[in-house]
Amino acid sequence: MTKTEFRAMLEALAAAWARKDYASAADFFAPDVRYSDPWRYAHAGREQLFRFFADDEGREQSTVWHTVLFDKDQQVGAAEYTYEGTHRYHGTVLVRVQDGKITHWREYQHVDSRLWEELVGETRF
Repeated sequence: MTKTEFRAMLEALAAAWARKDYASAADFFAPDVRYSDPWRYAHAGREQLFRFFADDEGREQSTVWHTVLFDKDQQVGAAEYTYEGTHRYHGTVLVRVQDGKITHWREYQHVDSRLWEELVGETRF
């Protein structure tokens, strides 16, 4: 996967979440995916992940990707994002891919009502 393909995958994943097409969203992940926020939850496998995504409390979903990095040799990427659903979260995710599927997703996020630009201020890249 290239950086362009990685970014396109993230955008397609965000679009699936926004459509509430959680089956398509889950399909971006390998069957044995490891998905976690180390402080709050961990999901093993695509089926658990589908249930996690579908538990949306009936709210609209949106994800905006900010800085996106990808190492083609290691097939590892990172992205800063803003996610809005049950709350507004700002965070960073580390992603490992293999054969076009996400095998590992580790996110660090926090709830913050500010806009991204207000949050990061002068530290924007």
